[in-house]
Amino acid sequence: MTTTPEQTQKRPPVYNVRLELPHNRPYDLYYAEKVPLLQVFEKAVLAWDNRSRSGILRNLARSVGVGRPMQAAECGIFRGHSLVACLRIARDLRVPVNFIGLDSFAGLPSLVEEDLKVAPENAPYRKKVLFDDTSFEAVSELITSAGFADHAKLIRGFFVDTLPTLPEARYDFVNIDCDLYAPHIECLEYFYPKMNAGGIIFFDDYHSHDFPMAKSAIDKFLEDKPETLLHLRFGPEGVNHTKCYIEKL
Repeated sequence: MTTTPEQTQKRPPVYNVRLELPHNRPYDLYYAEKVPLLQVFEKAVLAWDNRSRSGILRNLARSVGVGRPMQAAECGIFRGHSLVACLRIARDLRVPVNFIGLDSFAGLPSLVEEDLKVAPENAPYRKKVLFDDTSFEAVSELITSAGFADHAKLIRGFFVDTLPTLPEARYDFVNIDCDLYAPHIECLEYFYPKMNAGGIIFFDDYHSHDFPMAKSAIDKFLEDKPETLLHLRFGPEGVNHTKCYIEKL
């Protein structure tokens, strides 16, 4: 059976995390699953720019790309493509940024009781480790080849071990993309109190059908917090295409 271009266009896009992300509009629907991250990070960059600079001084600082760096982190970077796309956005907007990228580079950690309660019975991660087909060295090379070696620092290890070792800092943007229950709680407990007012925490997996424990963890952590979850999607609904984030009050 032959598929027409019109039928192909209507088919929900499938995102391949092994491919490099574009970051310039107009966005291709093929990347619909990652476009919300790019848009929210751009929003965070511009908000930081407005908070940190004013009037002529802001325009002058922008023109030469100097100033106190925006502080950002990504928890669960896999092969580094999202991290590099965000760094390109900051560069294009002439906003200095320091990015910390945290990942085990050995796949997901062991499941905890909260994961086992809600994980689909046929979920492959019940029987094997997922997302271990990456490496610290490969992501380092990607970042260096893209020209961002001075703006991104990779931290290898599970969050429970690495988060306590980070230098004290205030954050303007954090992307939490770590699938399971315990890593979400660990990241939120660490970063939430360290967010600057107006800073953004982005959640990649809140609406994921494959990892429903992400929603459980986020809802549990935020149940007594004043922030409201904001939801967005690019293009047609698809597998985990709807994302959400909070702006720290």
